[in-house]
Amino acid sequence: MTFSYNIKTLLISLLALVLLTSCSKEVESTPLETSLVNVKLVGTQTQLSRFNLEILDVQLRVLEDETDPNAWLSLNTINTGVHDLTGFTGNHVITLVDFEQVPAEFIYNIKLVLGDQNSVVKNNIEYIVDVESEYGNASVNILEKQLVENKLYEFTVELNIDESVRFSSENEAKLNPKTNTLMRLYNLY
Repeated sequence: MTFSYNIKTLLISLLALVLLTSCSKEVESTPLETSLVNVKLVGTQTQLSRFNLEILDVQLRVLEDETDPNAWLSLNTINTGVHDLTGFTGNHVITLVDFEQVPAEFIYNIKLVLGDQNSVVKNNIEYIVDVESEYGNASVNILEKQLVENKLYEFTVELNIDESVRFSSENEAKLNPKTNTLMRLYNLY
């Protein structure tokens, strides 16, 4: 009887030991090596009555070889669609990306992917605006910036409207995006 009692005690002790040692504290997660990114769009003062620009996406190039299928990181663009940039000048901006978490790595370029619903109004006449083919429906700016983890990067893309829109002799409007990107860095902690 004492032998079976000792075996039961030993088995219960082993079971308790296994259960107690297999339960560990929650694994402490190391902070992810990420940064936060905001992207805003603003136009410049213009002689045009309206400048409607269709935004489809905002992307960051994270690989040196831009032909690599993974070279461009698409961001969560919250304000896609057609925007009249004549109403967004100075301190009035369109927030395209708001507090997007991205890997803290080297960023080569920022790209606005444009749609084909672009138009301008000049002298009360509306013109359909075609993006020049060499730009492939995008506006790309060089950043060449190493993102640091736990920082907030705010990129403001300023599109110079009058320099970007050209009228041909056939009264066709062409878009050759002329943009500058301003970067602001904020500490999160």
